[in-house]
Amino acid sequence: MPLYEYECRKHGVFEQLGNIATRAAAQPCPDCRRAAPRVLSAPQQPTLERSTRIAHERNERSQHEPRMVTQRAPEVARDAPAKAPPMQRGHTGARPWMIGH
Repeated sequence: MPLYEYECRKHGVFEQLGNIATRAAAQPCPDCRRAAPRVLSAPQQPTLERSTRIAHERNERSQHEPRMVTQRAPEVARDAPAKAPPMQRGHTGARPWMIGH
């Protein structure tokens, strides 16, 4: 639900969550219960730090169309034998990641 701002003549501006369908309707002031009209305010995004704003923009773009990486993986020589991982001290079982067991 979006957050809207309303302005009571007596108590000032207050915020209230509302449904988009009823966005233009006046809402009761939480203090005096009188109908308060909605006021338009600037979005909060420009008040964010530049790095945070850039991160939000990048996430928005990648949400709809991820950028593809075109870098090729390094080629491995076909005739070279595969190297076995080095043995660790204390290895006594069939599981090399379990040292001392």
